Amino acid sequence: MRRVAIVLASAAAVVAASRPLASAAAPQPRPTFNKDIAPIVWARCAPCHRPGEIGPFPLLTYDDVTRRATLVAAATSRRLMPPWKPRPPAAGESDFLDSRRLTDRELQLIQQWIADGAPEGVASDLPPAPTWTSGWQLGPPDLVVRMPEPYTVRASGPDDFRTFVIPIPTERPRYVRALEFHPGNARAVHHANFGVDRTQSSRQLDLKDPAPGYVGGMVPDARYPEGQMLGWTPGQAPHPSPAGMAWRLDPGSDLVAQLHLQPTGKPEPLQISVGLYFTDEPPAQSPLGLRLGSETIDIPAGQRDYIVSDSYVVPVDVNVLAVQPHAHNLARRMDATATLPDGTTRSLIAIDDWDFRWQDVYRYAVPLALPKGTRLSMRYTYDNSSDNVRNPRRPPARVVWGQNTTDEMGDLWIQVVPRDAATLTQLMQDFRRKARAEDLAAYTRLLEGEPDNPLRHDAVAALYLDDGQFDQAVTHLRRSLALNPASASTHYNLGFALSVRGRQEEAAAEFTEALRLDPDYAQAHNNLGAVLQLLGRTDDALAHYRRAIALRPDNIDARANLAQLLSGQRFAAEAAREFQQVLDVRADHAQALAGLAWIRATAGDERLRNPADAVRMAERAAALTSRRDLSVLDALAAAYAAAGRFDAAVAAVRAGIDLAVAAGQPAAITQLRQRLELYQQGQPYRVP
Repeated sequence: MRRVAIVLASAAAVVAASRPLASAAAPQPRPTFNKDIAPIVWARCAPCHRPGEIGPFPLLTYDDVTRRATLVAAATSRRLMPPWKPRPPAAGESDFLDSRRLTDRELQLIQQWIADGAPEGVASDLPPAPTWTSGWQLGPPDLVVRMPEPYTVRASGPDDFRTFVIPIPTERPRYVRALEFHPGNARAVHHANFGVDRTQSSRQLDLKDPAPGYVGGMVPDARYPEGQMLGWTPGQAPHPSPAGMAWRLDPGSDLVAQLHLQPTGKPEPLQISVGLYFTDEPPAQSPLGLRLGSETIDIPAGQRDYIVSDSYVVPVDVNVLAVQPHAHNLARRMDATATLPDGTTRSLIAIDDWDFRWQDVYRYAVPLALPKGTRLSMRYTYDNSSDNVRNPRRPPARVVWGQNTTDEMGDLWIQVVPRDAATLTQLMQDFRRKARAEDLAAYTRLLEGEPDNPLRHDAVAALYLDDGQFDQAVTHLRRSLALNPASASTHYNLGFALSVRGRQEEAAAEFTEALRLDPDYAQAHNNLGAVLQLLGRTDDALAHYRRAIALRPDNIDARANLAQLLSGQRFAAEAAREFQQVLDVRADHAQALAGLAWIRATAGDERLRNPADAVRMAERAAALTSRRDLSVLDALAAAYAAAGRFDAAVAAVRAGIDLAVAAGQPAAITQLRQRLELYQQGQPYRVP
C-alpha cells in the first residue's frame, strides 16, 4: 500500500508537469506611450496642456510627457490631475457629462508605464493625433460679440476678479440655444460666469471705471437667463441648452462676463469673445435655478469643522439637469443629496477635497427624476485653522459671508425643470419665499455691522419690496436718503413703495426728484407717468410714457401703459399698435393681451375688430392671471360677447363684479353691472 501511494503521487506529479499551464495568467505586455498612454494623455490632459490653453506646459508628445514623468506620476496618483473633483457615482447613479476623471484602468496604466521606465514603444502603434479645433467648436455662430479693446492682466500679485460688459446688437427678440466662450488668452483666465443685463446697470459701472470692465462681480440686474447656468472653466466643452429650453434674449441687453483672472509672471493681454447660436423655436420648457446655501456664514479663527447646511422640499415633480457648487478657500468638503418621499437617498454630488481653483457646472448624463416631496439637501465643511493649506490668512482670522474671495460662501445651484410645465409658476413662487427669507436675514445682519451705509439700507429695502413689506421698505429707504440724498435709484424705489401704499402725491414727488437727479431714468419716467395718470393728469402722463419709450424702446412696461392710456382716450388704432409691439417682445404680457383683446372686441371701427383674436388673447391673459385681474376679466367678457358667447360673457363679468366687491371698488362695480345688463340682453359692448 505504501508503494502504491508513492507511485500514485509520482504519476500525479508527472501529469501536472506535462500538461499546458492553462490556469496560469499569461504575462501582460508592458504599456508603451505609443500604444497605451498617448490616447489617455490626448483625451485627459491635452485639452488644457497645449499651446494657447491654460496648462503651464504642453503634454502632447512622448518628449513632453517623459520630461515631466515624475510630476505626472505624482499628480495622477493623488488624482490632482486631471482636475475633476466630484466623487465617482455609486452603482446605478448617473455620472456627469464630460467627466475628466481617470478610470482606475487608465491610472494603473500610467503608473505602470512610468514605473517601467516610460518606454516609447513601436512607432506604428501611435494612432493619429487629434485635430484640435482652433475655431468655434459648435460651428460658426450666428452672432459674435467681443470686447472692443483688450484688458491687460498684471504680471504678478493676487488674482484679479473683473467683470466685462459687452452690448449685444440685436433689434428683435432672439432665442439662444447655445453660448460659446473664447477667452482670447486662456492662460490668464481661471473661470468665467455670464449674465444678461437688460437695465444697463452693469454698463454704468463699466463707464465709471477707466479701464475695460470694472472691479468686482455681477450686479443683481445681471442674471443667469431663465434658469440657465452659463459658465466656463478650462477644458469645458460648450453645451447647447437641452432641446426645447432655449433662452430669450431681448433687444438692448448686455452680456456680462465675470472673470477670475490669474497673473502668469508676465503681463497678459486679454480680449474675450462670445459666440451666440440662435433658434427660431421659442422654449417649450423653462428651467429654474434653485439655490441652497447660507448667507449668514461666520467662521471663528481656528475652527476646523464649521458646518453650513440647507435643504428644500420640492413641491412638484422635477428633473434635475445640472448642479453648480460654489465656495471659497476655507471649504474642505461638500455633499448634496436628494431624499425621496419613500426615504431613498440619492447623491447629487460629493466633493471630498474642495479646491476653490477648480469649480465647474456639472451636467448629468441622464437627468435625475425626482418626485414631489423630495428633500434636496447640501452640506459644506470649512477649516479655518492653520492646518488648512488653502487658508490664505496666516494666522487665521474670522471670516464671514460675502462676495469677495477673502470672504466665504457656501452655495449649491440646482438646475431643475418641472415635469409638468403648468407647475413652473408654483415652483418659482414657493422657492422665492424661501430665498427671500434667507437673503433678508443675511443683509439685515450686514446692516447691523454697517448701520450708516446707505447701500446696506437699499439692499434690505429691496428685499422688503420684493416680499411686499412696503412700510418696512419705506423706513429703510428714508434712512438711506438721509445718509445719501443724491441717489436717484433710492428716490425711485421710495416712490414705488409709496405708490403701492396709495400715497400717490408723495410718490410723484419722489419720482420727480429721481428725474431731477437723472433726467434719463427711463423707468422713473414710466412710473411717474403711471402715478400722474392715477391723479388725472393724463397729458403729463402721456409725455412721461413717451419719454420713457424714447430712452428705452424696449421698455415694454411703458409701452403697455401708453397703450392703455391711449385706449382709454379712444385712440384705438394707435393703442393697438403699441400693444402689438409689447407682444412682439413678450408674447405672454397679460396687460397687453387684455388691452389688445379689449380693442379687438369693442372698437367702434370695425376694421380693428376681430372677435376670434379677442377671445384667444383674453383667455390667455385670464390664464396668466389665474382669473384674478379685474381688467382682464372685463376684456374677457367683452371678447365673449363680441363672439356671440353671451353666457360665457355673463359668467366672466360676474366674476369681475365679485373681485370688485372684494376690493371695495364701487365705480368698477357700477361699470361692470352696466355691462352685465348689456350681455344679458345679447348685445356686445362697443366703444363709441
